[in-house]
Amino acid sequence: MRWIGSRRTIGTASLIWLVVLGTAWGDPPRSESNPAAKPTVAIDSRSATDSATGAIPGIERPATDPADATLEQALDLERKRDWSSAMTVYEDALEKWPDHTRFRHRLRLCEIHYRLNRRYQDQSFRKTLLHLSNDQALQVLDEIFERIETNYVEPVRIEPLLRGGLDNLEVALRDPVFLKANVPQASADRVLWLRDRLRQERARVVARDRIDARRFVIQIEEASLKSIGLSAVAVVLEFAFGACDALDDYTSCLTPDKLEDLYAMIDGNFVGLGVELKLDHDSLLLLSIIHGGPAEQAGLKPGDRIVQINDRAVKGLSIDEAASRLQGEEGSRLAITVLKRDGASKRFTLIRRSVEVESVPQAKIVDQSAGIGYVQLTGFQKSSLDELRRAIAKLETKGMRYLVLDLRGNPGGLLNVAVSIADQFIDRGVIVTTRGRGAEQSEIYRATGRSVWHMPISVLIDHESASASEILAGALQENGRARIVGGRSFGKGSVQSIFSLRTVPAGLKLTTAKFYSPLDRPYSEQGVPPDILVRTAAKPKGSDPLHDVEFGDPKTDPVLTQAIQVARGELARSR
Repeated sequence: MRWIGSRRTIGTASLIWLVVLGTAWGDPPRSESNPAAKPTVAIDSRSATDSATGAIPGIERPATDPADATLEQALDLERKRDWSSAMTVYEDALEKWPDHTRFRHRLRLCEIHYRLNRRYQDQSFRKTLLHLSNDQALQVLDEIFERIETNYVEPVRIEPLLRGGLDNLEVALRDPVFLKANVPQASADRVLWLRDRLRQERARVVARDRIDARRFVIQIEEASLKSIGLSAVAVVLEFAFGACDALDDYTSCLTPDKLEDLYAMIDGNFVGLGVELKLDHDSLLLLSIIHGGPAEQAGLKPGDRIVQINDRAVKGLSIDEAASRLQGEEGSRLAITVLKRDGASKRFTLIRRSVEVESVPQAKIVDQSAGIGYVQLTGFQKSSLDELRRAIAKLETKGMRYLVLDLRGNPGGLLNVAVSIADQFIDRGVIVTTRGRGAEQSEIYRATGRSVWHMPISVLIDHESASASEILAGALQENGRARIVGGRSFGKGSVQSIFSLRTVPAGLKLTTAKFYSPLDRPYSEQGVPPDILVRTAAKPKGSDPLHDVEFGDPKTDPVLTQAIQVARGELARSR
């Protein structure tokens, strides 16, 4: 299965250690106080709050400029272990100061902490993967290495994958979530000794093949067990996830639950309440309600806040912990306490059931006299083409002569669905080209000559339009089939293949190809440029997402308003 969504795995590259030591593996310290065993590590290779020592490093000089002040703000968030917020600060800072290496180093550290915390909050990781035998865990790692070696978009040596695993393990050894789950009684001295030795080994990793890699990982297992009693499985899993994270933004090792979620997203069907939400001010803010789901039928509305799940307050929970409590088997009951937008508190009992997610939430005539129709496409799942067919057919019965297709905020989806939709609009020509290492990953997709939609089109895009959205918009633009209105798209130009692992019910989402426009232009880092640029006002940070511009309303949506003007002009000229 070939996936081209823009859901990113946080983090891209392995850490750059600022101090590299080169001594051989030795015995761990035998006492709990061994000053000579403590590693000398530059500040950027440590967490802001080092769990092994309790030290809280700060800025070496007063914050006399904006960059220093920003760094101090982010370090304060790290001390609170608010990895997500710290990452946001570092990402924004790197847009202003792209050459600031310390921001980049600390961002990478936060990314590893963030991913690790999400793994350990994942029930399927804790209950399935952490309970593998050592042999099973090593089989998982070997299968991941094999898939990367055979299918990754570019040839990659095995040493960087091992370094990615060492990076993950070294950072995990400063994270209280990892330490509490695996070695709650380990002494600080021994943890520091092991971290020091991991950094030493990182500098001299040599592995010619997967057999060498397996020997190396077993060596790390033995040292970890001997020094602090860390289980072999916990070590191997950090190598498995770290190897994937070292490749690119979109490759990731998928826990059983994450693999199931991805398949549900592709199918457009999942068991749940039918809500989109975010953690906001110690509650779960409902951003949207899926039509026909349990939440809608119970009367929940966007803007309502879930403050209690069964008998557990949301305050103090992470988003993953809260989401886990909302999930459950089909037919099971869930009690939630909701704070309504008017301030009233109300308790609901909902029954979890299958929910169909629509990828065409809006289809309407926006200018009756001119016959201008509007369709919003929010994803590329298995049902998307049929949904689009029904929506367009319905609008044609209402007199539609011009179509505005809205791809704003659409993160992508299935490659074959994007190609099939483009084929309905284009008579001839290239739709997209993919190139990978294997013949099955390299293909030129052309129009079949069986197009059925011949009306003039404008396509709306923004910076959140990615992957499959870019394939469709780019194909229509470069084949002279549509005008593109809005802002430049995201610029994700890679294809991920989904592999189910043989050993365990987990998966691997691996970048296996890159894709190019009909004119052979790469989409990566470039995106699709609009024919008509429409600048929208920037939203203030922390603004209420419920008060954003509502897509599809000509009275408040400036991009749609511009597209309607374009449509009127084209229709007038065609008379």
